[in-house]
Amino acid sequence: MKQRLLPRTAAGLIAIVALAATALVLVPGASAAPKAGTLDCPTLTPFNANKYALQVGTTVTCTIDGASDASGLTTVPVIIKSSQLGNTTVTGTVSGSGSSTKVTFTFTAPVGGCSTVVVAYISNGNNTTLNGGNAGGFAYVDSSGTNVVNCGAAKAANISFGYADNYFTHGSPNGLPWLGLSGALVVGCGVNPNGGGSAPDACPKDPNNAAVDSYDGGAIRIDNASSSTITVTNSSVQIGSCTYNPWPGLNISLAPGATLVLTQTGGANPCGTSVVGNYNFDTSESFFPITGQVDGQANLNCANDRAIPSVTLTLNGTSKTIADTGQILNTGGVDPPDCSSNTNEFHVFTLVTQVAP
Repeated sequence: MKQRLLPRTAAGLIAIVALAATALVLVPGASAAPKAGTLDCPTLTPFNANKYALQVGTTVTCTIDGASDASGLTTVPVIIKSSQLGNTTVTGTVSGSGSSTKVTFTFTAPVGGCSTVVVAYISNGNNTTLNGGNAGGFAYVDSSGTNVVNCGAAKAANISFGYADNYFTHGSPNGLPWLGLSGALVVGCGVNPNGGGSAPDACPKDPNNAAVDSYDGGAIRIDNASSSTITVTNSSVQIGSCTYNPWPGLNISLAPGATLVLTQTGGANPCGTSVVGNYNFDTSESFFPITGQVDGQANLNCANDRAIPSVTLTLNGTSKTIADTGQILNTGGVDPPDCSSNTNEFHVFTLVTQVAP
């Protein structure tokens, strides 16, 4: 016999609705679904609401806070995603648990970085958040804080300036900014600018060790970030009335991924100052002819001379002129040994610009 369905009463409908509502209520103590963590880079400044400004060629350590989806893990992959350059994966270290889980990672922005990147972790689609957005990441910027948008230029020659000074460090190699650059060709003391082979060493020597060249001079670094060889010729630096060209006949072929450093080669200082020794790229000495003062005089006026060094490089036959607006080569527009208690003029290499040959 077929059973007949009883008519649904109002009370029955209410009971069904109540049962369904009960099923939707979370059981007390149950865990909510994990959510993506927030990117936190306290040493960086914001570029916009969802990106930190990260200078190309520099290293940063950041955390991903509130990464509850990584709770219980020891390490996780952190993926820096770039539609122009491809993805880079580093290892993040997990600490804490639950909503207090934190992922710590260190990342070095490529010298050829451009545009913006998104930081994800655990999986490619698990983007970090920042200020409520789900695409936390970095905007690659140059030394002036401007976003590098020309990816073609970023993949060409990256130009950095520094200052070599092991004169006041008594021969210590720590005064040489190219220290630790693997495979870099340093056209300096005892190196022929035409081809990079050996040449007679005309540089002054450290007074405590005659086998050590004494450097007191600017340094120009060229990184070939392209996929083709770059030929570097005819480099010079102009600071006020001082013209520096310690690399006569310069002709270096720079393979993809290779680094060239141009610095002091030994010879007379072209600035007409009273420098003792063959410091032919002592660019800090330009302070004296610019200000009309004399090296070593009493009561020097040590105000910034406001001179902006102009660097000319010929890359693949095309001349490029680069302004050293940060006054790295002329040590802030003063001569530190005469104007401050810090006599060491050393300056690490700092990326100044990126140019296409």
